[in-house]
Amino acid sequence: MIIRTLVILALVAGILGGSGYFAYEYFMKPRQLDIQEKKQAEVAPTPPPDPSLAAFAALNPMMESETPEALAALDAFLSTYPDAPNAPDVRAVIGKINTSRLLSPDPAPEKVSYSVVSGDSLVKIAAKQKSGAELIYRVNRLSTINLKIGQQLMIPKLDTALVVDRAAKTLTLLNAGQFVREFPICSLRLPPTAAKGNIETKVSDKIAMKGNMRAAFGTKDFEGSERWIMLATSGIVVRGVPAAGAAGMTPPMPPGIIVEASDIEDLFVLTSKGTPVTIK
Repeated sequence: MIIRTLVILALVAGILGGSGYFAYEYFMKPRQLDIQEKKQAEVAPTPPPDPSLAAFAALNPMMESETPEALAALDAFLSTYPDAPNAPDVRAVIGKINTSRLLSPDPAPEKVSYSVVSGDSLVKIAAKQKSGAELIYRVNRLSTINLKIGQQLMIPKLDTALVVDRAAKTLTLLNAGQFVREFPICSLRLPPTAAKGNIETKVSDKIAMKGNMRAAFGTKDFEGSERWIMLATSGIVVRGVPAAGAAGMTPPMPPGIIVEASDIEDLFVLTSKGTPVTIK
C-alpha cells in the first residue's frame, strides 16, 4: 500500500512538474525576456561627444585677441556651430572686436579720411559726410569739439540696422547686413499694438536727456546724459537700465526695450535717424 501511494505521488509530481516546466517555457520565460528587452531598449544610448566643445577649447587663446586672424577664427566657429552651447560667448567676443574696430581711429573699409577746412564743425562735417557728430568725436578720440584747419579725421560711413528678437531677448546690430554685435535685452515691454508679429520700423529720433531736459551734443550736460533711441512705431524707445536713485534703490524698469546702461551708449552712437529696425 505504501509503495503504491509513493508511486502515485511520484506520478502526480512528474505531471505537475512537467506542466510547470511547460508553463514556464511557453508563457513565463518569453514574458520575462520581453520585459528585459523592453528595459534595455528604454536605456538611452550614450550620445557622441559634442565636437563644438573641442573646437571652442581651441579658440580660448584667441578670445582676448582682437586681431583679424582671431575674428576670422571666431566667425568660422559660428558658421560651423551656430547652435553650439558656447555660441553666445563667441558672439559676445565678436561683438567686442567689431565695436572696438568701428570706434577706433584705424583705417577701415567703412571709414574715409577727411581734412578739416575753414568753418567746419563736427556737426557740419557729419551732415556733409552723412555720419554722426558724436560718432566722429569718439572714433577720433577727441578731447574737445573744437577743430583746427588741416586736422585729419577718420569719418565712419555706416549702414546700420537693428533686429529685436522677442523670444531670445536680444538686440542685434548689423552694418551693411553683416553682424556687428548682439546686446542682451534686460526688459522688454512693448505696447499692445507691437506685442506680436513682425514689425518693420526705423529710428525716428535720438535724444540725450539730463534730468527732464534734452542735452545737445557738445554741451556740458551731454556728458553723463541718459540716451534714448526713439522708434517710429507706437513711440517705442530703446534705452538703458535706469540709474540707481539717491537712496541706492534701482527704480522699476520703464516700458520699452531696455539694455545695459553701458550698451546704450554704443547703440546710440552707432545708429542714426532712419536706421531700419525689425522687431520679430
